[in-house]
Amino acid sequence: MKRYLLLLTLLVSSLLLLSCASTGPSQTGALVKVYRPNVETASLACSTPQSKGISFMYVGPETISGQTGTKEKKLITQFARSVLSETRVINPIGIPPMEGEYPNLSIDVLELSVSDQKKQNRITRKGVFEANINIRQMGLIDCATTEPISIVKQYEAPAYKSETLLSPRKLKGKMIKEAVRRAVRQFVPVKRTVLRPVKTGGDELVEKSARMIDGGNCRGAYEAIKPVAKSPDCRDADLLYNAGVAIECMAWKRAIKQETQARYLQEAEKYYRKAAGLSPDDGDMQRASQEVSYEVETFFVSGSAQNDTRQERDRYKAPTSY
Repeated sequence: MKRYLLLLTLLVSSLLLLSCASTGPSQTGALVKVYRPNVETASLACSTPQSKGISFMYVGPETISGQTGTKEKKLITQFARSVLSETRVINPIGIPPMEGEYPNLSIDVLELSVSDQKKQNRITRKGVFEANINIRQMGLIDCATTEPISIVKQYEAPAYKSETLLSPRKLKGKMIKEAVRRAVRQFVPVKRTVLRPVKTGGDELVEKSARMIDGGNCRGAYEAIKPVAKSPDCRDADLLYNAGVAIECMAWKRAIKQETQARYLQEAEKYYRKAAGLSPDDGDMQRASQEVSYEVETFFVSGSAQNDTRQERDRYKAPTSY
């Protein structure tokens, strides 16, 4: 029995030692969300630089042309607008804007068809959608497909179960949506979770804030350093940077409403920009400043624009009662 206990003790000790040996140096910081430009291969080539996203876009029957009738133009418009809405960044405009007011999404249809073919006891439904797509706003945006976007979908079922196949309308919608997604994806930021490292090794306040952020107490860290960081005379880049990390962390861990997130990130952007200006060779500071600036200027500007549009629309609603 003693021998068994001794062997068991040695085994547990060995496992603990291996566990300790495999643990690398811990990284300190806060996990935050960042929006970055979509790096997927773009379907549209732009002759104008695109550093920011698009908040609004118009697509309507009059921006649809080519091999299609009035009914199909309305169908394409409906599905294209639904794709813009699902991005949560690009707001579809339902009323034709003044010239140059918003970007237009124009679709030149080369083919939109659905056909059925019966062979023995099976039925095949094939859909084809091919179109040239462009996004243009006078003097600001000029993007177009270098070659047509082609979507082909094919489904098969036993002849006695033909009703299980996608209806022609749903099949057309599926193809149109996929084509529009390809066209606009380069204007839709991609969200990632990253570790925002904190600065250590400075004065006591920098060390204290780093420990609190690393422990998950971002609000406490910000409250501790805010009086100093907010001072116009503060020239401590590490302290300013940690203040930015703390409030950026709060944007994703404490804020529920998008408006609150935007306010926190705008504040973080100020700290990061000032810190990056004081330490131009610090990679963490430069990266944080660029990433948060991009978020504020794209995704969160779009959210603010959506709210402004809703408020403006509500002003002109007819009263529900007198």
